[in-house]
Amino acid sequence: MKKFVLNLLLFGIVFFIYDKAFIVFKNLSADKEVDKRLEFLLNGKINKDIIVMGSSRGADNIIAGQIEKEIGKTAYNISYPASNVEFHEFLLRTLLKFNKPPKMILMPLDEPVEFIPTNTQVFRDERLYPLVKYDYINQELVDRGEKNALLSQLFVLHRINKTNLNLRQKKFTPEDTIMPCGSMPISFQKPGRKWIYEINYTYSTANEVQRKVEAFKKIVATCKKRHIKLVLLTVPNYKNLNPAFENRVRKLVNNDAVIYQYNTQNPIYLDKSYFYDENHLNKKGAVIFTHELADYLKSRI
Repeated sequence: MKKFVLNLLLFGIVFFIYDKAFIVFKNLSADKEVDKRLEFLLNGKINKDIIVMGSSRGADNIIAGQIEKEIGKTAYNISYPASNVEFHEFLLRTLLKFNKPPKMILMPLDEPVEFIPTNTQVFRDERLYPLVKYDYINQELVDRGEKNALLSQLFVLHRINKTNLNLRQKKFTPEDTIMPCGSMPISFQKPGRKWIYEINYTYSTANEVQRKVEAFKKIVATCKKRHIKLVLLTVPNYKNLNPAFENRVRKLVNNDAVIYQYNTQNPIYLDKSYFYDENHLNKKGAVIFTHELADYLKSRI
């Protein structure tokens, strides 16, 4: 029995030393990231008048720097491709906790999948793991059930994942090159597209995920409470606007946010040469839409 206890104690000491060796991975992984925007949020470095927040439809289609130049208000884009509304609610909480509240938030809607299940948009927890040295980030992972609160405090190995073990310097991809303003317009067109203009007028609340709906409601309520103008955007897609989805959004916001529809009469938005793919503009299309949006915003600020 004594030998067993000694072996157990020795194993504990060895494991403790082994575990602490991974502190270097926990602390250095953030330095190797090329997308610094979330860390900027944590460090209180994004204090802007206007924030663009959403998925790739915000990242690709809206150029924050252009808005800043055209309307004379500071602007920054914290949109993350493939992110869902739960992630956007997390971004808003983080923004307001560590930074001054903006005067306005522009939030493109992912019509019609904002509230329904989809494999293309998720909570981007892999963007959190490089920053687990921050207790705030670790707590978010705990709250989402990804980590155990006690174990993540005791053991470095529990706090990190395989993302942290890669200490090579990350680089931008052609699709995700971030401008100084945080936007990511794409200068080319995705090959192999069929370019069939889609028409869809149906939408069923029975398909909605309640977590997504609640996250959306939290965004609206938070902006109202903090006196932030929330502008929900329908951005150009190679498809028609879905009035059933729009009616659902209007019911949820209950006049606590503005809904802006892009100019459907503009023939450019029927021209595939201005699109990266069926759901995103390319850079020349983004410049045109951003200009349209800036003209609208001049009357709102």
